[in-house]
Amino acid sequence: MKFTTDLVFYQDHHNRPKLLNNCYFEIKRPCDCSMLQLHHFYLLLKRGNKVSIIDLPAKIFNAVFLAFCYHNKKLVGISAIKRPTLSYLQEVHKKAGITSETEKPFLEIGYSFTLESVRKKGISSALKGMLLKKISDHHGILFSTTATASSQRFLIANGFQAKGYPYQGIFDNHIIYFERIQ
Repeated sequence: MKFTTDLVFYQDHHNRPKLLNNCYFEIKRPCDCSMLQLHHFYLLLKRGNKVSIIDLPAKIFNAVFLAFCYHNKKLVGISAIKRPTLSYLQEVHKKAGITSETEKPFLEIGYSFTLESVRKKGISSALKGMLLKKISDHHGILFSTTATASSQRFLIANGFQAKGYPYQGIFDNHIIYFERIQ
C-alpha cells in the first residue's frame, strides 16, 4: 500500500489484502487538492447518494482533510474530516435525543464512500484510520453518524461510543451517533 500525507510518501505491506497493496492513498487539505481531485471527490460522494448536494462543493472545500484511495489510477474510495456547523451538530444531537451542551471544539469524520466493486477490502477503514492519525492533536469532540454496520464497527474499534438513540435520516434508516472525546 502506498499513501501520502502532504508531501511524505509511505509504503506498508503488513497484513493487507492484495487489493490494498495495489492502492495509492492520499490525505490532503482541500486547498492543496487540484480542481480535478476536488471534482472527482464530489462526483464519487454524489454517487454514494447519502448526502445532500446543496452547497456540497463549499462543504468539501471547508473540510480539514480529504482522503483519496486510487486503484489502477481510478478513484475508488474517499473519506474526510469535516468542519460541521454548530447548528448541524445541534440538529444531529436533537435527532439522536442527546441533550448535552457543546462547548468543546468539534470535528466530524464522514463523506466515506467506496465503489461497490472494491468494497469489503479495508479501503474505508484504511482511509479513516489515516485521517484519525492526521488529527491526533485535536482536543475536543470527534463525531460521526452512520447506519452502515462496518463503519459502526470501525468507530467502536477506534474508541468511539454510541450515544443517544438511532434516528431516521433523509438518506438512511437507523442512523447512530458516535462520539469520541480527545
